[in-house]
Amino acid sequence: MDERQRVPGPRLVYDGVTVDFGATRALSDVSLSVAPGEIIGLLGHNGAGKSTLFNVTSGALTAFGGSFAVDGKRISRGLSPREAAALGITVIHQEPALVANLSVFENLFLARDAAAEKPAIKRRRAEEALASVGAAHLPLDIPVDALSLGERQLVDLARGMLAGEMKVLLLDEPTAALGRAETDALHQLIRSFAARGTSVLYVSHRLPDIMEICTRMVVMRGGAIVVDGPARDFTPDALARALVPELRETRLIETTPGDEILRVPLGGGSISVRHGEVVGLFGMAGGEQFRIAARLAGADHQSKFEFRGRTVKVVRPAQAIRRGIFYVPPDRDAEGLIASESAKDNVMLPWYGRSRARGWWVSPQTGKDTYAAARTGLEIHGPSGEAEISQFSGGNRQKHLLARWLYPAEPELLVLSQPTQGVDVGARVDIVDAVRSTAAAGSGVLVVSSESDEIAMMCDRAYVLFDEEVREVSQGGDYNADLLSTLLSMAGARRREKPGDEL
Repeated sequence: MDERQRVPGPRLVYDGVTVDFGATRALSDVSLSVAPGEIIGLLGHNGAGKSTLFNVTSGALTAFGGSFAVDGKRISRGLSPREAAALGITVIHQEPALVANLSVFENLFLARDAAAEKPAIKRRRAEEALASVGAAHLPLDIPVDALSLGERQLVDLARGMLAGEMKVLLLDEPTAALGRAETDALHQLIRSFAARGTSVLYVSHRLPDIMEICTRMVVMRGGAIVVDGPARDFTPDALARALVPELRETRLIETTPGDEILRVPLGGGSISVRHGEVVGLFGMAGGEQFRIAARLAGADHQSKFEFRGRTVKVVRPAQAIRRGIFYVPPDRDAEGLIASESAKDNVMLPWYGRSRARGWWVSPQTGKDTYAAARTGLEIHGPSGEAEISQFSGGNRQKHLLARWLYPAEPELLVLSQPTQGVDVGARVDIVDAVRSTAAAGSGVLVVSSESDEIAMMCDRAYVLFDEEVREVSQGGDYNADLLSTLLSMAGARRREKPGDEL
């Protein structure tokens, strides 16, 4: 019998859930009922309350008003993550909560009460859990850091299965760093869970993914639910307007290309960037474009390229910064920001002590003024600049990382790796405007991404990179579709040349 037929009434119910952080109300009287097998797209601006609701449900946050219930079991005092798991609540984050240097087997049983079980029984349970999420092919003894992101997510899901029946599945930006094939596989797995009665709450800023899989849309704003309706009632434009009612029409700030600032040889061709333009470098998820961006920033000791008409070798990030090459990495939290430092210091740290002869400020007071200008210019919202950066929402953390390389000094070349990944519609417009304004002021900008729509919405022209081949695609017509079709044709040609290779 279908699980949804065995469970009377809703599977998950929120009743007046309220959360305050000091004077800030993060959740305001949230009430929501979720049936078995529903896949709900939980949407909203950064800071709207989505993560807070997840934290309440998963046991990461125990102080709240109101209550929630799973299969009628009411929780009003908060619960530990272990208690949440015992209730059948599983949460999958964008970066799975696994220990990289431990094996798949060790991660599956981490913090679980299974010490008394015989090893053979534990291994059988582990294999069954992996098989239930379509990961029977993963060796139990391989270290987790040897797995792809999609495979690590499957291990995280298998951990949830070991706790018993998965009643509630919370997904927080699960496809942000996945390619199309991995996303399709994950969506197929989510549908199979829903068919067995699991209630799914799916948070993502990738609206096409939300519209593809979700059966219902719930939009939050200011800690409250403001829109709730069947997915079939929403077009992409209507959903974007529901998320940000004041969203203005995106009109790209015009730029005027000048002299060439960068040329990088690639295979039989090259890519170039001129002053005053935004150039994209588009390729597969995890593709070579990301390594090129890191090399420009000094991550590769052997990296040589033409910069301002001369062949240069940048072997350290400090050398790149001295030349005016500023780099925004793809993982803002792991590679860019220091969670325990204040928001202001996260913007200013690379610049303290720099030479006045270079025109870079030195004093803390100047830094305070610069931070205030960045906050206004990028429309950063949240606590004061003295608060830890970890207290800001994802989109506002991304804006802080961008501010670091826009406001203390003007870049000669700004290199951005997926700058709008995981941010909402409103923040995306703010970031695009800031990048285009930087180019209009004369800087060269290179945007690397595996998202064609990110390239299409902010770049004047772009290069498509696959294997060792590069092709230029100019703005015009359906730019997004042109980028995708070019990549697909390059991949198809490679597959015909080497039919034994897997893409």
